[in-house]
Amino acid sequence: MPSSPSQSETWQLSGLNIKTQQQGVKLKLESVDLPGDYQLQNIDYYCPNELHIYPHHQCERATLSFNYNKQNYRTVLDSQFDFRNNAWQVGLDSTNKQLQIHANANSRSIELKLNELILKDFVGQYSQDTDVTTMPEIKLSGDFALGTDDLVFQSSSPVKFSGLTYEYSDDVIIAELQGDVSFVLDINQQVLQYDVHIGGGEMLLNELYVDFSAYPLTANGEVIWQSNGWYTVSASLKNKQSLNLEAQFEFDDSLSWRKLSFMAHVVDAFHFNQNILGGILGIYGFGGTEMSGQFTLSVQSVANTLDQWSIEFDDYYFLNERRKITAESLSGILNWNEQIRAENSQLHWQALELAGLPINKSTALFNLTADEFNLEGEHSFPVFDGAIDISQWQMSALFSESLDMSLNADISPISLRLITEKMGWPLMAGKISGNIPGMVKKDQVIEFLGALNLDVFEGSMLVDNLSMERLFGVAPVIAADVKFEGFDLSLLTETFGFGLITGKLHGVIDGLRITNWKTDRLDAEVYTVKTKGIKQTISQRAIDNISSLGGIQGAISKTFLRFFDDFRYSNIKLSCKLHNSVCEIGGIKNTSNQFTIVEGGGIPNINIVGYVRSINWDEFISRLLNANYEG
Repeated sequence: MPSSPSQSETWQLSGLNIKTQQQGVKLKLESVDLPGDYQLQNIDYYCPNELHIYPHHQCERATLSFNYNKQNYRTVLDSQFDFRNNAWQVGLDSTNKQLQIHANANSRSIELKLNELILKDFVGQYSQDTDVTTMPEIKLSGDFALGTDDLVFQSSSPVKFSGLTYEYSDDVIIAELQGDVSFVLDINQQVLQYDVHIGGGEMLLNELYVDFSAYPLTANGEVIWQSNGWYTVSASLKNKQSLNLEAQFEFDDSLSWRKLSFMAHVVDAFHFNQNILGGILGIYGFGGTEMSGQFTLSVQSVANTLDQWSIEFDDYYFLNERRKITAESLSGILNWNEQIRAENSQLHWQALELAGLPINKSTALFNLTADEFNLEGEHSFPVFDGAIDISQWQMSALFSESLDMSLNADISPISLRLITEKMGWPLMAGKISGNIPGMVKKDQVIEFLGALNLDVFEGSMLVDNLSMERLFGVAPVIAADVKFEGFDLSLLTETFGFGLITGKLHGVIDGLRITNWKTDRLDAEVYTVKTKGIKQTISQRAIDNISSLGGIQGAISKTFLRFFDDFRYSNIKLSCKLHNSVCEIGGIKNTSNQFTIVEGGGIPNINIVGYVRSINWDEFISRLLNANYEG
């Protein structure tokens, strides 16, 4: 906005030339200096009637053309002047009546009226030097007033607009906006106040898409020009159903900004997500997200950057089934500061689920400053009927490709039955507990810095070289090397329901890889170890069902042996090298065409022998897990 002009109190005319003709009067002026240091140049006036110029002048449908700010304008006017008594009135009309301007000596304002004025046609008609071929078909209707004393230009009634279209790039497009605007522009005080309602059209702003017919917005605010060349802006943006946004900032003519303060209160997250947020989340891989409740986002600029953020949740609900993330009744505040230590954040939830892991009702107190995360104090997060107890958890380099993590946590015993039921796996007996080592994140891969020690099936398991890729994304990948000792076979076989086997089981699974929750690679070997005081028996049902896995034959026949409930065994061993969906099976004694899985150890003596070394993995697992065998 330019500085306030100095105002002279008189009109000054130069280069006046008057020519009276039979058909009318022609008047030429080189220039007219108006109050406020405004100047009109090359003025041509023609009245088609015979009339007097002085002391009385009156004309209807006169034509007038002039230059202002290097632009040429033409119009039709009705005028009446009484020069002796300083009484006059002027009415300027466009030829199609879309624009009307009225002024008289007794009024301290100039009135303007737009009647469905098509801006493109108007500019093309009255400004010969402007290229209008690329201008949008904007239509305007409304009344304006310009105060000649106080130089206040304002709308006398809301100005309706339609057809506002603008395309800056493929990612910044405004199409067919419609609505109305009211404003007051104080030229002396350098202040603009505005109120805009947009109720139709569309907008694409990078990832943000808005259909204003479904999501109407009202914007209002004030712009104040400062003497140092900066503009101070106070603005608000509202949707009646779901959004209240307030902002204050400063900018200059180069559109540099500073001192930003921003607050967006989403009062209906369901409606806001449907119309605004859902499209953005879809671009970033969170399509199909559901949400409800309220949240408030606040942003402050302390050092000329967006360096202070907070988001406050109020009974907020979030669900993304694809990413396996859920939050129910989430409340609290999350604070972040780039420059100085942020205030602590605290979140409380009724239920939380991350990557399918449910965390029951609890509270987290933590600090987020710059690129560091610190859990404040000890926390116990209830999971199923157990808990994950964290005594220390720190992360740094949060926003880099690599993330450093220091973690000291224990798993209090959790029922395997509840875990496997949640994951949709066969129900397993027993409990899981152990210690969780530190982790590091590189790109989308999380790697554990040490081995994961777990207690499960009354034995121990060591998970080494554990890594997880895209854990919360599409097609997550989990890789590890696993070693276990002392598994109680009776608990393990209860899981699959194909018959009771007792004893202690050891095993190694090298090169395990699970993609999208399905195993696609491993080199595994499991075997029993004789343990003092532990019986090694296998039930007839287990023998029959193992024998029907495919290419495997047990020793039990239709003889009296089938009346035995269980048998003693000496050894059990089974190996599998999985690659390209095919499992190469082995056992205790391997030849090119057969292998032994179960080696008898008593009277009667039984053996289970396999004759097919290669088997389809999916078929094998399906039979094993569904326990739907014919004995």
